[in-house]
Amino acid sequence: MLKSHLEYFIEIVDQNSFTKAAENLYLSQSTLSKAVKSLEDELGVVLINRTSHLFEITDHGKIVYEFGKDIVGYYERKETELLRRLSEEEDHLTLGLPPTAGSIYFYQFLAGFQEKFPNAHLVIDESTSKEISEKVLSKELDLGVVISPFEEKGFLQETVFTSEAVLVVSHDHPLAKVEEVAFPELAKEKFLQVSKDYMYHSVFREYCKKAGFEPNIIFESNQWDMLLEMVAMNQGVSLLPKPLVDKYYPNRLHQVHLKEPEFPWSLIIIYKEGETVTPLMKSFILSTKEEKEALK
Repeated sequence: MLKSHLEYFIEIVDQNSFTKAAENLYLSQSTLSKAVKSLEDELGVVLINRTSHLFEITDHGKIVYEFGKDIVGYYERKETELLRRLSEEEDHLTLGLPPTAGSIYFYQFLAGFQEKFPNAHLVIDESTSKEISEKVLSKELDLGVVISPFEEKGFLQETVFTSEAVLVVSHDHPLAKVEEVAFPELAKEKFLQVSKDYMYHSVFREYCKKAGFEPNIIFESNQWDMLLEMVAMNQGVSLLPKPLVDKYYPNRLHQVHLKEPEFPWSLIIIYKEGETVTPLMKSFILSTKEEKEALK
């Protein structure tokens, strides 16, 4: 029984959807369907009811799901122990980390990683996502953290943290009275956004394009706190990662969820495709997966 097939099935059940699972795993739906079919053939049972219009797992599927989580969990614990032993002789790992990603998620995680691997010499490069991808490709960095969607070729990637981008407005703004808004309704808003130095800038513009308009950006800055402060003063609106707003301005701003389209926001670890992945790199990636599961 392939561990990956069990992991795929567990993710499908967790998401209650082949589509959402495929997006999270960066795989095609056909790949997931083949994996589930292979698992069913090997076990001799049906795991998902394909005659139902709604997503529905069978009684056998529920059993495999519960046992599968135990099997995958045991494997990952043993893998962590193995990699820790192999990593004892390695002492150097370079990580590209955008400042915002660090403040939202990684700094606390890094402290735990250093406790787990006290001999690891972790070198942090605080660059923008654009610079990080270039440095990983040129092998200046072992690993890098970028935001999704990330579609550059030549990389492998692992999702670390998933949330959403939200519209932030002052409490005096008309949209402060609503909980969600359709993206096209923002066409006439004045935007305060991060500069072109950030990968997030192009992602933001792409989502506006999907909604059918070119955003009216009246101010750009590399300083997130300045943008949040200006929004609080009702000088414009901004689309920013929800965890960032929650951390720094939880009460002074109103957050509005986006739809048509929704605006998912994730942190992703990238590493160069075709290069040797050292035990310490594997340990770091596996640790982020364990942290992700703990946050669910």
